[in-house]
Amino acid sequence: MTTRQSMKQQKKGQQPKKTINYWKYSFIVLLALIIGTVGFVGYNVSAPQTPAVKTEKVIKADSTFEIQMQKKQINSLVAYYLQNYLQDSKIKYQFTLGQQAILSGQFKFLGFPVEFNLFFQPYVLENGDVQLKAKQLAVGQLKVPMSFVFNYIQRQYKFPKWVVLNAKKNTITLRLNEFKLDNGIQVTAKHINLKQDKIDLSVYIPLKNKK
Repeated sequence: MTTRQSMKQQKKGQQPKKTINYWKYSFIVLLALIIGTVGFVGYNVSAPQTPAVKTEKVIKADSTFEIQMQKKQINSLVAYYLQNYLQDSKIKYQFTLGQQAILSGQFKFLGFPVEFNLFFQPYVLENGDVQLKAKQLAVGQLKVPMSFVFNYIQRQYKFPKWVVLNAKKNTITLRLNEFKLDNGIQVTAKHINLKQDKIDLSVYIPLKNKK
């Protein structure tokens, strides 16, 4: 065996294939993206133009950037959020994105629990909020009006304050402009295309440079 052949075999042996399931950790990736962006922008804003420049005032600056996510990444984030938000709630439900947006849960009919799937078409509003318009209700063999399910979940289900249900119009509005993290970060929608698996978001980060 020649030296060149031996080196080729060694190189092949040093390249094991690794499979990393990124979407499962999409929440961590999103946080890392936001933190990294804050650090990068914050450093450039806070760095003085010249060593002689001094200021006694607090300089404030804002940063907005856009990111594109897939349905499986959004589903992972929503599942993580609901797991913590509904931790003390007796009634659980799920919200997932597929070909349509789907709200899955249970309601009681004649004293018996009945599982349902409520299908929505999402629309991005001009201010970056998202409105979900109900299109179909699946409850097995039962013929239950959609308004009945809407009224039930509006009375019994626990939703954040920025999620508004309208039983008369069969809509759910996600008022993203009213949703803010503890550090002031906000996320609004730019474009949603579930068929092409593209969700464009705008991330707003308030920056503050100290003395």
